[in-house]
Amino acid sequence: MILEFLKEDYTAITMKLMVIGFLWCAVLLAMIIDFFFGIRKAKQVGEVRSSEGYKRSVSKFNQYFGMLVFAFIFDAIVPISYFFEFPISAIPVVSLLAAVALVFTEAKSVHEKGDEKQRRKLDASMIQVLEILEKKEDVLQELLSNYKKQANESVNDNVGSPSNDGLQN
Repeated sequence: MILEFLKEDYTAITMKLMVIGFLWCAVLLAMIIDFFFGIRKAKQVGEVRSSEGYKRSVSKFNQYFGMLVFAFIFDAIVPISYFFEFPISAIPVVSLLAAVALVFTEAKSVHEKGDEKQRRKLDASMIQVLEILEKKEDVLQELLSNYKKQANESVNDNVGSPSNDGLQN
């Protein structure tokens, strides 16, 4: 875009900005579709929809559009018009590639079934349970030693304390 600006080719700049605007709208639309279907899947699975999920969506929005801004910067400084004439030079190549990747990611997310997401969560929980079971011997030995220690302390306390001998005040 820099060379177009220096050449005062405002038609190419306008065309490139229109294409970039269209790409950004396409990514935004893909994100909205994924958000809608994500909420629908959560309802079907019976998952609680909390603010954490919505925060992840906002974070994803920030990441995606941050990536698109960087792609726009690359398109602005890469002198593609040096190699190609107007119709092709109006194509923001880096923004186009970034938008295609992001829309593909969102499409993949929409096609992902809710039970697959549930299965991944279950697998993660199973791994945690297996890790706990793997460490169970250590935990059981520690609990047993703590119990013996407390039992010995209570026996020592009873031996050292004066007995009642059945007298009541």
